[in-house]
Amino acid sequence: FYFASRDINKARRYSQEFSGAGVFGDYEEAIADPRIESLYFFTPHHIHLENVELAAKYGKHILVEKPMALTLGDCRRMIDACSQAGVKLAVGQTVRFWGAFLRTRQLIDAGVIGIPWVAEVDRMSAAARTPLEAVDTGRQRRPWRYDTRYAGGNILEGVVHELDFARAIFGEVTAATCVASGKIIDGDSRSPVLMQATLEFDHRRHATVRMGGLIGYDGGGTWISGTQGAHVHVRGPARDGLRQESCPELGAGDEAYDRELADLLGAITDDVEPENSGVNGMRNIGLGLALYRSIETGDRFLFEDGLPVGVDEDFQYRGPTGLI
Repeated sequence: FYFASRDINKARRYSQEFSGAGVFGDYEEAIADPRIESLYFFTPHHIHLENVELAAKYGKHILVEKPMALTLGDCRRMIDACSQAGVKLAVGQTVRFWGAFLRTRQLIDAGVIGIPWVAEVDRMSAAARTPLEAVDTGRQRRPWRYDTRYAGGNILEGVVHELDFARAIFGEVTAATCVASGKIIDGDSRSPVLMQATLEFDHRRHATVRMGGLIGYDGGGTWISGTQGAHVHVRGPARDGLRQESCPELGAGDEAYDRELADLLGAITDDVEPENSGVNGMRNIGLGLALYRSIETGDRFLFEDGLPVGVDEDFQYRGPTGLI
């Protein structure tokens, strides 16, 4: 691994901490270097398009952190740039490779619960989003993740993992609605604290995705009911009446990231699309943006080919209005 940053001292710190092979103080210098074969961007979201287009120009394969971009138009341009350059584009939806989620998908694919018909997927954490009142106001700069000019808010930042998981289980969304309450506001940043989305799939199957960012319960989980049984993922020992299944890894540890990187390397070697492809990333962004629009308008958004109808290509979330 080589590390690059516009602040070369930051690159040096990362390189020292993670035993890097070298550092760069300029992105293009790093991307153009013939020793570099692929790139991993964990930069602020609003420059992902710039990063990816430059990497594609130099013929480098790419892993870019989620959210892929802040608009559907930027997602499409990233996909097109990589397609034209003949390079692979993967999006860092690491939760797909967590042990608990992998085991859930394996059991469902094996038909243990029959056809999945209804699900509830929760993300609840009192510490997931620190209230802005608790942020050190003496800092000269706010954390960029609190500013919706540069970041995607709670849904594109966090809940996008649960949206991706629901799509992995049920397939493509056909319609979606969302309600929310509470808001984090600081200058240009507005983000819901509590939200509940209803996702509809073919044959009237559906999933509920809930997020609580500032509540007195730290945890989450999934409940999936099928035509022949139900799957419940909880932390701790199984409750009465539940069959316990072990999984290789429950948290976002190194193994999940290893699997994610291995998937991209396999896609490069075999010339196939990675599981977390650019198209998959764009569909997650489209779903997240549709939920934001639903919060604002109260409308139910329809989907065609995995993308929302009525969400403009240049729509960027800047904060829902009318929240309590």
